[in-house]
Amino acid sequence: MFSRSSLLVIFLLTLANPAFAADIGECATPEAMTAMLKAEDQRSIVSAQIITTEKRLFGLIVTMSSDRKTGYIIKADQPLGDRASQLCVYNRLANIRLFDARKPGVQPAVLLKAPEADGARHCDELVKAGQVPKGLCIPLNTRIRNDEPLGQRVALQGLIVARAADGSYQPDGTLATLSGNIGGSINSDANRPERGILGYLYYASLPDGAAYQNATLVYVQYTPYGLELLK
Repeated sequence: MFSRSSLLVIFLLTLANPAFAADIGECATPEAMTAMLKAEDQRSIVSAQIITTEKRLFGLIVTMSSDRKTGYIIKADQPLGDRASQLCVYNRLANIRLFDARKPGVQPAVLLKAPEADGARHCDELVKAGQVPKGLCIPLNTRIRNDEPLGQRVALQGLIVARAADGSYQPDGTLATLSGNIGGSINSDANRPERGILGYLYYASLPDGAAYQNATLVYVQYTPYGLELLK
């Protein structure tokens, strides 16, 4: 695994009451972003590394308010373990649910109630409309079940929110699902070393569950605070 960094440590502080909100795409220094998150009663619950097709790594941290009603996906311009010059709001979340991905099996609560045929049908529509490349849209429940044998299980889910005309943030009909192989290692599978450390960030349309892979992750893990919430 990677070592703890000052970037992660500053997200683990005890935080104060909500004051203001950050928009998607807003960036700031680690110190400024941490101060903003503190003002919004945010604490980090999950960390990971985004891995690109060029094998570059960027730190990813998910935060959540104490009432679990709001949260952020924060992306760093450097890998966790390295000093970042800026952190950016990757996305905003609402109604966050935390799951124990260390336990084997698919937890029923992470699955959508809509038939997978509905998600597949919507995927076909998105592909025909040119909105999603062919083969990259799959029903969320199918993805979750296919990931389970590899040890990649759901760590959290939350509704994606967008800013409305009146300035408020409302769910936009998308469910974010973050999965990972918690506690895995590159030694877990000699033939496919990457399986032991892989995870994903899926975005699925509601209620049908047509899902595409927004990001590939490695080394997904809970923060100490996240682990406390799972007890």
